[in-house]
Amino acid sequence: MTKFTIDVPALQLESRFSLPPNSLGYCGKDTAPGKFKACIISGECDGVEEEVSHFIVLHPYLKTLASIVNLPKLSYPVVEGYWIGNDYLKMAKGEHYDLLLENFLAQGVPAWLVDELKQRRPKIFIPSHLFQVLHVGVGRASGAVPFNLDSMNNCMIRWGKVEEIVGGDAVININSLKQENGKHTLTVLKETVPFNSILTPGLKTGDLVAVHWKQVIKILTAAEEKNLSFWTTEVIQSLS
Repeated sequence: MTKFTIDVPALQLESRFSLPPNSLGYCGKDTAPGKFKACIISGECDGVEEEVSHFIVLHPYLKTLASIVNLPKLSYPVVEGYWIGNDYLKMAKGEHYDLLLENFLAQGVPAWLVDELKQRRPKIFIPSHLFQVLHVGVGRASGAVPFNLDSMNNCMIRWGKVEEIVGGDAVININSLKQENGKHTLTVLKETVPFNSILTPGLKTGDLVAVHWKQVIKILTAAEEKNLSFWTTEVIQSLS
């Protein structure tokens, strides 16, 4: 059997997106932040895969998407597909939703929630982070945060252009959720978001960035911004 070579860029991408909720105590173990930061900064990613295995909803999604596309769960296409979106998400079919629920149970997601999810199957299954936020419900598996619009926007991978840098903060016109008549749509808000110059070196006015749990986590390429915008819209429309 061929051993999978550690995909350092994939682990760095995973670490970027997992660090904010983990550092707030919402997901994973308290041993993870130092490992995530070391991976992002220096490419020393020992222990990252083990830490990710303790994330109660992230890990089942990575396992599910990996099974769908026949790639390792911490390969770049799988990690990118879940957090940002890419063409691999198009391979997901309705029956793969059942695989996600099986992986939820194996991970320790409460059985009552899995039973509820069985009763409200989505019309289209898109195994992405925003699907988790909106369909399953941010905080419902762990109880870490209330399931409301504020939590949805904090947990969603939001994105936008940096309009101004003020000390350690970036002023961003950021794509966000709003709720009207029980449905979600996108709106643009101007928010001031802190950033860590060690994790996002060279951040400047005009950059496109991703934000997770009120932290700037990545300077986006044009292709990443296009994918994030496309798949955000796809998920919102599929659940409307």
